[in-house]
Amino acid sequence: MKKLIIILTILVISGGYSGFSQDSGELVVPFSDPAKPKKVIVDLRRGSIEVVGSDRQDVKIYYEPTDSKMNENGTSSDGLKRIASASLNLEISEKDNTVEIESDSWNKGVNVKIEVPYRVDLHVESYNDGDLFVSNIKGEVVADSQNGRITAENISGSLIADTYNGAIRVTFDEIKPDTPMAFSTYNGDIDLTLPANFRGSMKMKTARGDILSGFDFTLEKSEPETKKDTKSGTYKIYMDEWVRGKINGGGPEFMLKNYNGNIYLRKK
Repeated sequence: MKKLIIILTILVISGGYSGFSQDSGELVVPFSDPAKPKKVIVDLRRGSIEVVGSDRQDVKIYYEPTDSKMNENGTSSDGLKRIASASLNLEISEKDNTVEIESDSWNKGVNVKIEVPYRVDLHVESYNDGDLFVSNIKGEVVADSQNGRITAENISGSLIADTYNGAIRVTFDEIKPDTPMAFSTYNGDIDLTLPANFRGSMKMKTARGDILSGFDFTLEKSEPETKKDTKSGTYKIYMDEWVRGKINGGGPEFMLKNYNGNIYLRKK
């Protein structure tokens, strides 16, 4: 039941206005028992998240401020130099083989790059000013964003991805059997590359785009749905806007939904 907590709160003073290297760094966090199942949770209010699977058995975290309004010399667009910046808040904890990395600061964003074991469950979430990138993970992945792209490569397991402004692009090496998955965005394409032997029952919807597939697709007919309004006694007919069908005979449900953008199903 060991719990490790590391809290970083840094107010950066730029000596000689030379930059902000003091606001960056790296940490290594061990798991309680590397032989048991492991999980990593990353939750940022502002910033990008990159998670890469490797053969290490701990978690290595690189962090740096977003500093989106300054150039490398700490100079703003109107020529002013920054003397001090808002504090960078980053809390890292480990308990029962779960590592949590959190930053609740809206003012001071932080970008993190994290190396984790290949076999790990992962939940990454960012709200503003950052994209999510995940690669080489063999486990269950959940990726949530409000204003950023979600990219996942070489995934062996399952994935749920949701964003509002940004494309979703995923490449699977292997699919976890009998596991439903969901992918949704409002503005952006959804682009999935799946193994040739993938079996799934697809449920897809796009309001202002096309659906394109490299797989043979068995389309299922959708019947109109009739509902009666008990107060007025009137009947209403609703047309099902979902495109439903099966790939390689069908399997667990894959839900793909966007508003502005295309949906791509590619065969690996």
